[in-house]
Amino acid sequence: MTKKCLFTFRLGDSTKFLADLSERYKAHDIELKSNILGRIHTEEELIAELADADAVLAGIDPYTARVMDSAKKLKIIARIGVGYETVDLAAATQRGIYVTWTPIPELAKAVADEAFALMLSVLRKVPQLNRHVREGGYDIEMASTITLDIYPLTLGIIGLGKIGAEVAKRAACFGMKVLYYDAIRRQDLEKEWNLQYVPLEELLASSDIVTIHTPLTPETRGMIGKREISLMKKGAVIVNTARGPIIQEQPLYEALAEGRLGGAGLSVLSEEPPTPKSPFYKLGDKLPNVLLLPHTGAAINTRRLIALTAAEDVIAVLEGRQPKYLLNKEVLSR
Repeated sequence: MTKKCLFTFRLGDSTKFLADLSERYKAHDIELKSNILGRIHTEEELIAELADADAVLAGIDPYTARVMDSAKKLKIIARIGVGYETVDLAAATQRGIYVTWTPIPELAKAVADEAFALMLSVLRKVPQLNRHVREGGYDIEMASTITLDIYPLTLGIIGLGKIGAEVAKRAACFGMKVLYYDAIRRQDLEKEWNLQYVPLEELLASSDIVTIHTPLTPETRGMIGKREISLMKKGAVIVNTARGPIIQEQPLYEALAEGRLGGAGLSVLSEEPPTPKSPFYKLGDKLPNVLLLPHTGAAINTRRLIALTAAEDVIAVLEGRQPKYLLNKEVLSR
């Protein structure tokens, strides 16, 4: 009997660059169904779509106990990415559903590249100067007075996991001083990349750029709020390529609008896509010191790799084998 796998990850029209994924599935008698909404699914939409699914290639949609109860055939939720805060792991384990993720090294490198692209673009005023030249200007003196070099600056990294470590590696190559804060101290990386471990408050007060690379947990949700932002240097830049809810957006918006912060690069927001409730909804020409990207940490090549990695774990589970990147290992005992 043909098995069915639903593709809910927001990857655009997967047939354009993942034709080999469908072919790979066909070779294992698995039918791939793409659901292109261009946004996160609601619980009700997942309940409807997963009714006859054996597996799901998952985005950051809400995989709740209620959703799992409705998906009677579901054997695996294969998260495409490394965040899994929207999957109820305990509920999945209780129901014997495997949950996997894709912590491949290429993904860490891709997100680190994005973080540095945002830093450099904010500091060197890339969007503003591109527009200036396109509109007929060519004021070299003006350009040199509004831009900043990155090499003399201090970078503060919140979260020194795989992505944070890749950011630290790039910062060292740029000649930056690098501070970091994490629940786990990494003395091996401190020696390798000349990093300095400091408490969070010291990091905020001492860094010219703060970049966030911690997972979203109950402890990190809203960890950067009004008080934390007030500790940052005047004119400092903040970058978030992790999860939007880690930063409280209203005080961030106010600090940027008032000029207390020098800029921000955000590829993640609390609501994706943002709604009128978000202070960053349809900014237009407001806050030119803010760069917003649509959660694009992994570019096309890496997106293919993580989708194919997740697919291999789906194939393994549907053929009765153990997946490579299993999150809820307790499910094995069931």
